[in-house]
Amino acid sequence: METRELYRQKYEAQIHEWSAKLEALIAHTDKLTAQAKLDAKPRLDAIHVKMDSAKAKLHEIAGATDDKWDEVKKGAEHAWQEVKGAVEGAYDVIKPDKKD
Repeated sequence: METRELYRQKYEAQIHEWSAKLEALIAHTDKLTAQAKLDAKPRLDAIHVKMDSAKAKLHEIAGATDDKWDEVKKGAEHAWQEVKGAVEGAYDVIKPDKKD
């Protein structure tokens, strides 16, 4: 059970980080031209959908039984990778002045 709680805490913290990045992207898009805002909207919408999915997986982690744990964990890891890719991809496209 301890491992499961640590896993939940890890991804809860990751969701908070992604939420902060998303808010930064949204704030940045407010400064863009109308066309750039239109170009950014589908990426931002996709992030919102993927974040909702990741949050649902977080709830599944909390309620997973021992016999479903491996399946829930695998699904959660997939959801995290999708959100991470969407956030990083949007960040790279919307904030081209970003320094690595």
